[in-house]
Amino acid sequence: MDPDRFTQLDDTTWQIPQQGNMRVPGILYADRQLVSDMDDKVWEQLTNVAALPGIVNAAYAMPDAHWGYGFPIGGVAAFDPDQGGVVSAGGVGFDISCGVRTLTTGLSVDALQPHRETLADFLLYRIPAGVGSTGRIRLDDIRMTAMLEGGADWAVRQGYGRREDLERIEEHGRMAGAVPEAVSDRARRRQRDEMGTLGSGNHYLEVQAVSEIYDPEAATAFGLQRDAVVVSIHCGSRGLGHQIGTEFLREMALSAQQYHITLPDRELACAPLTSPLGKRYLGAMRAGINCALANRQILTHLTREVFEHVLPEADPAADL
Repeated sequence: MDPDRFTQLDDTTWQIPQQGNMRVPGILYADRQLVSDMDDKVWEQLTNVAALPGIVNAAYAMPDAHWGYGFPIGGVAAFDPDQGGVVSAGGVGFDISCGVRTLTTGLSVDALQPHRETLADFLLYRIPAGVGSTGRIRLDDIRMTAMLEGGADWAVRQGYGRREDLERIEEHGRMAGAVPEAVSDRARRRQRDEMGTLGSGNHYLEVQAVSEIYDPEAATAFGLQRDAVVVSIHCGSRGLGHQIGTEFLREMALSAQQYHITLPDRELACAPLTSPLGKRYLGAMRAGINCALANRQILTHLTREVFEHVLPEADPAADL
């Protein structure tokens, strides 16, 4: 992408001035080389987001921005419900609450080295991964509803983890305002056998080593040092979140005219935050967040079990 298309505000801030249907400017944070390496879709999608009703201040994109679904990946926007602000199922995405959890282990690289292959084999055996992967947990409708309401707090109460874990998880492991009844039967069926699984795409469970310390004070606070072994878990709400996104995106696209919304891109299908559709989506989305929180908590528990079996001296602590 040509940086000269932007108005450069400083070394790392680039502006798309308000033009056309844009309600606010677009702001991109990156250095010149990063901007040059981006594809032109970032410009297009950022200007489309800036045209949505009720957007506040600007449509923002971070230094990792690249072509996404409706929003550019790395795109950020805030909407004011009192100004007709909207929520977009495409903007939120199909893997609701996809995120990363990092666990310390108390081990060094040297201590882990002789056990690498055994550890990898046991992790692969214990934690299913791949398209359509299913685990050993089966949720009936009652337990599914409890999980969608309780998130990681529910998982801990089921024996998957420690109470102190919740102190280090966003929202203390449970997103308030979830409405499980807004989650369709099909979405529930897709998740019935998928708790405690990684899925596919860019999701992963990696055993990693700290190679460099940039902020010693922060590293000490988190119990990190060079050559320390950590585990990073990247996953989200699996099939349930994808189904929520699919269903509400379709419904929002069909309802746009009803709410007098002109969509710059069908992938940005949205509904006013205060509308019945918008409120129903927010309830389902929050249930999807709880699904992701519960799933990462279960994966944390399964990872600990593997480490305790292969390396009893390890203690994967609560996430950083």
